[in-house]
Amino acid sequence: MTVMMGDRLEAPSALGTFLKMLRGRIPPDAATLGRYQRLPVRRGRRVTQEEIAELVGVTRGWYRLLESGASVRASMKLLDRLAQALVLTPDERMMLFTLAIPEMRQLTR
Repeated sequence: MTVMMGDRLEAPSALGTFLKMLRGRIPPDAATLGRYQRLPVRRGRRVTQEEIAELVGVTRGWYRLLESGASVRASMKLLDRLAQALVLTPDERMMLFTLAIPEMRQLTR
């Protein structure tokens, strides 16, 4: 799921792709996101960026920057909330942190 450009890992765009994939795999009829109830109005529709943003405590605009591959820095606390909200496996959680934190990418080389 990582994108390579020469020897350089293009993590911001890979992070955005990874987050979109994770959000897209949540079934439209899911009644919950992580441990939180979805609003009944949203049932039957795909999970929106706004729902994820609200769930993890950031603005939709800021979450959109993450998904768009903008070069922004997410805190460990935010990444942890994302991992919980998206119900990530340990491997997916490691991928999230590796893509989002430049220092982790250096450790995995």
